[in-house]
Amino acid sequence: MGVGTLAGLAFVSGALAQVSVSVLQTNIHRDIGGSDSNTTSQPYLAQEINFLNPDVWTLQELGGNNVSYNATTAYNDLVAFVQSDLTIFGANPAVGVNFYVYLSARNDGFDTSAIVSRYPILSSQTSSDAGGGNGALRGLARVTLDIPGNTNLDIFTTHLKALSTDSDAQRRMTEADADSITIANWIAAHPGDAIVATGDWNETVESSASANWSGHSLDDPITLSNGTTEAYNPVARIRAAGLTDPRPTSIKGNVNTISSTKPNARFDYVMFAGNANYVNGQVFDTKQYTSLQLSALNAQFGTTFTSSTSANASDHLAVLATFAIVPEPGSLSLLGVAAVVLVWRGRRKGNAEA
Repeated sequence: MGVGTLAGLAFVSGALAQVSVSVLQTNIHRDIGGSDSNTTSQPYLAQEINFLNPDVWTLQELGGNNVSYNATTAYNDLVAFVQSDLTIFGANPAVGVNFYVYLSARNDGFDTSAIVSRYPILSSQTSSDAGGGNGALRGLARVTLDIPGNTNLDIFTTHLKALSTDSDAQRRMTEADADSITIANWIAAHPGDAIVATGDWNETVESSASANWSGHSLDDPITLSNGTTEAYNPVARIRAAGLTDPRPTSIKGNVNTISSTKPNARFDYVMFAGNANYVNGQVFDTKQYTSLQLSALNAQFGTTFTSSTSANASDHLAVLATFAIVPEPGSLSLLGVAAVVLVWRGRRKGNAEA
């Protein structure tokens, strides 16, 4: 098998090669996007993102704490954060050239979800999460990305209803039902795509953890606002769309992502389907490193993490997952060779496996 390079691309004769794409999921705790955002947390958030160096960043709670959400303000603030605080897209990165941004078209009056990518966005959409007698909340955002090779990458992200009352749980289950149908339909209609679904789903799927529904357990019956009764398990419902859950863990082997000061539940997810294969991943929490491990990490990568960095960045822990995107067979390759793959660009990937 011959291997050569041309203009930053690799060609592998006789075989279709794969593209490596990393996806970072974070609930940013309203660090960005409003006049009353938690801006003092931005340097810590930037530290984590620059170190983890994702190709795609999905985020929830873009907005402010008390002032009404404004899409223009949120977009401008997010772009400014990327340009001033992040280094992963190069020096002086230009939106629409070096990075691409999509904001969900729905919000809860204070915040919304967003997707930031180093790859161009071919199409985007926000699907309604209404149903079960409830109207839409923050919706399900989706972008299709133009990654190297002939396989499209579809990224979905959503932020399900928070808190633990009966009405919160009803709404969360309603949203999960709607999002699951949307994702399942997309998977069926796009069998050649690689698909990743992320988000803060405000519920665990771990049988050992307490459900985020006061006085109840997972799979207890819940009656929705329209009178329909089903088993309560929002995360399992979304997963049933045809997604695989790789369950990334922290350096201590912990899947929990909330709260960042004392993680005791798993709310943040990165799942996949189609022509995406999970390679590795991690829940990143500086507090779970020993002092020696953190010192070694800082010495190796030139970072300045402290044990409190992750907690200062957000009340959720970041989840990173790396996928190998499998090319669709049967397509002609450039110059009659096989497929185009992304050359390893020297980005840190060894830290992506916990």
